[in-house]
Amino acid sequence: MKKTKQGNKHKVPFIKGRIRIGDYCGNVFSILGSRSAAKKALAKNNVLLNGRVARSADFIKAGDIIELKQSNTRAIKKLNVEVDIVFEDDFIVIVNKPGGIAVNGNRYKTVENAVVQLNENNKQPDALPRPVAVHRIDVPTKGMVILAKTKKALINMSRLFQENKVEKKYMAVVHGKTNDKGQIDQPIDGKNAITNYETKRVVRSRVYNHISIVELSPITGRTHQLRIHMKDLGHLILGDKEYARNEKTLLGKGLFLCACGLSFPHPILDKPMKFQINPPPRFEKTLDREAERFK
Repeated sequence: MKKTKQGNKHKVPFIKGRIRIGDYCGNVFSILGSRSAAKKALAKNNVLLNGRVARSADFIKAGDIIELKQSNTRAIKKLNVEVDIVFEDDFIVIVNKPGGIAVNGNRYKTVENAVVQLNENNKQPDALPRPVAVHRIDVPTKGMVILAKTKKALINMSRLFQENKVEKKYMAVVHGKTNDKGQIDQPIDGKNAITNYETKRVVRSRVYNHISIVELSPITGRTHQLRIHMKDLGHLILGDKEYARNEKTLLGKGLFLCACGLSFPHPILDKPMKFQINPPPRFEKTLDREAERFK
């Protein structure tokens, strides 16, 4: 629906499953930019559901009218940070996020703020004010992130993630010698969490005994899932100071984790989309250096 003097209005289309209004609004209203911002808007009574003040416990259904009061909106400010564009059309954009920058949220240094200009000349009738991220990767993680450029693409991409139709692959450098292949089925915060992994290279190391490059395929999408699962398996991701605790790891070079692969059906054109990028050169160079030092 179009903007009104009172704010932004949205009519909920067909949705699958039960979704709380806070989880839904962060994607629909691009001016919010995140789930946490949506929850703040709810706490301030700035969200209406069918004409009444919405509560965070409310579930939405098809046909509901959600209104965001104008008082909650914030201006879009461009962040002058270079990000590589992997793919772009009128509906989505895929960027290669650098490490150390958030995807979105109630902060200035985000990918969304770095690409606000990409939708300035978008002629689609439901074009968003700026591209909006449909998923996140951790701040220290680098790699591919999908952002929607239209409302329909945002809704459809969100549905693809909910239905597990987006395949993601990561590359990581980890402590120790990993098995050739395996699956980690270990709950995180009481929720089901599954990760498949495959070892790509192993070398001897004087510091870590062995060091490995692994390909990680998360089946679920829990917060810090890959970092927690690898740590629980006894293979801390190199540079992960948050989960290292007393374990010695390489510091000052960032987290050795990169989102390198994406496969999904296009949210509007419904054609297969597949993208692959290389991890940073330091991944292989670190193994080369450790192997040479061991000799």
